[in-house]
Amino acid sequence: MNIEMEGDMDTKTIHSREAWNKLHARLRDENLVPDQGVKANSSLVYYGLRIAALALILLVVGAVIYVNTGRRTEVNMVNLNTHNEANTLIKTLADGSVIYIAGNSLFSYPQEFKQGSRNVELKGEAFFDIAPNPARPFIIETEEALVQVLGTAFNVKTSNGRGFELCVDRGTVKVTLKNDPSHSEMVIAGEKISAVDNSLVRSKYNAGIDGSWYKQRMHFKDEKLQDIITVLNRNFNTNFVLADNETGKHKLTVTFQNETAVTMTGLLCAALNLKSQTVNGSVVLSENK
Repeated sequence: MNIEMEGDMDTKTIHSREAWNKLHARLRDENLVPDQGVKANSSLVYYGLRIAALALILLVVGAVIYVNTGRRTEVNMVNLNTHNEANTLIKTLADGSVIYIAGNSLFSYPQEFKQGSRNVELKGEAFFDIAPNPARPFIIETEEALVQVLGTAFNVKTSNGRGFELCVDRGTVKVTLKNDPSHSEMVIAGEKISAVDNSLVRSKYNAGIDGSWYKQRMHFKDEKLQDIITVLNRNFNTNFVLADNETGKHKLTVTFQNETAVTMTGLLCAALNLKSQTVNGSVVLSENK
């Protein structure tokens, strides 16, 4: 009895499979269901689209990272343009280097120097008194040459790409032509080097006679008192001393032209409400409380 029922069930199962196979074949012939090849192709298209989408996402993420990284490493430059001023603009940089910028000149420097080097740009003329730092060379880019120093004093003069001249007061300076980097020269104190017909020409230089233009009319614009008296003591027969560090933080805009030490003292005290006294040959500046 049971055997007959099982036989009937097997027969029904076989018939059902045959009916389903016929129906599936008909639907496939009428393109109502995809065959195995279409199914495989659909899978390839699907996975291909996923890979393309993933690649696009990676590309966008990479672009965002690149842009953001570029923004983080971008150096913010400060431009000092003296136009046709008769004054010499004095700027003390964060590393202690002092730049004397002539009229009709453009000096550009970063708000802060990055690790490894100190890079600035110059169009026109300036005298550089560079603070020594062997681990971080000071590099000046002009239209015609690159100037590299560690710690020295020298004058650089350019003429809108039509001339370059460098005079060294002390130390050693390396000069390299930009259009021919293989052509470079080391210039020592008492020497002058000029770019002539795509070459560097060396000659003698007398700093005492030819190199004092920047001291004639010195203009400080919004500079700290500490930086101002450092420049004055370096260039004139003065010995200003600050009573404390806070006094040196006062900022001042002032111009000195052929002033005596007494006149300089009076100007500084009047402008910042300070008092002065002479102690062992030094003029000590302090708050006038």
